[in-house]
Amino acid sequence: MIKAAASDRNFWVLPAVFTALAALRIFAKGQPLDHWLPKWDTLAIILVMIILERAFRYSRAVSQRSMLPRDVASTLVNLYVTGFLTGLVLLPLLNYVPEHYLGRKLVVASSEQLGPLWLQFVIVLLLVSFVRYWIHRFQHANEFLWKLHSYHHQVRDLQATNTYVSHPIDFALRNVAVFLVLGIIGFDPLVLVVAVPLTNISGTFSHCGANLKAGRLSYFLVTPEVHRWHHSADVPEGYKYSCNYGVEFSFWDLLFGTFYLPQKDGETLQPERIGHPSGNADEPNYLKLLFAPLGLYPRKRLKRAALDAELKSG
Repeated sequence: MIKAAASDRNFWVLPAVFTALAALRIFAKGQPLDHWLPKWDTLAIILVMIILERAFRYSRAVSQRSMLPRDVASTLVNLYVTGFLTGLVLLPLLNYVPEHYLGRKLVVASSEQLGPLWLQFVIVLLLVSFVRYWIHRFQHANEFLWKLHSYHHQVRDLQATNTYVSHPIDFALRNVAVFLVLGIIGFDPLVLVVAVPLTNISGTFSHCGANLKAGRLSYFLVTPEVHRWHHSADVPEGYKYSCNYGVEFSFWDLLFGTFYLPQKDGETLQPERIGHPSGNADEPNYLKLLFAPLGLYPRKRLKRAALDAELKSG
């Protein structure tokens, strides 16, 4: 384990950045730039993360340059394709339920039935983060879902560029489906415009590779210090599959006994290595990441890749 130097205390950076990104996320919605460059606010967050990684270098950072083509491909697919295709498949099914059984498009007849705006806002944040926590936890426990999710855990370092490295089905389950369901419940549109972007900030920023200290904030939000332990190559003792499953908030892990953030002499410790718990090497081939878990990748290519990996390790 490594211990941060006392001179690296920068507790103010994360709260300031989170506040700025929250404002960006909220006020970006509906702006003309949304039509010219959809998801530009997400791209801006990734850019901010890259800048911080250069300004506050992490002592155990591992170069990911060889993985950049894979990272770019996965990011573009999950930002611009996965959500669209998931919506095409799920929305007709989701819309059928209230229309067929309730005779209306939404589950509730009026958003006022869900309470005042501030309460709806709290409900959305808690509901989304609770569901995503358990989906994420199940993705580690279920064999098939782990095949999809494990590629995300093969990265050897958490960096801005590999934030969206994930199989599209894996990504859709954790990051798309819950929001589609949310859309048919009947929450006030203003609540969704404000709350939904906020739910993604810490989830995205948790992959920042900068050496940023979070202090007590780590016990509320999923910070990079917290999320590195989730990606530790060595699962902490007493934790079956992993720890720190929360996507936005850490308090679900605290509540359900899966939180792990060791301290020593008043300093937050970090894992020695990031990577797959079984030692699987990172995968630079995006097509393999996409098709191998579904059994659609040619076996000859899989055997050749395994042989190449053995030769490199030898």
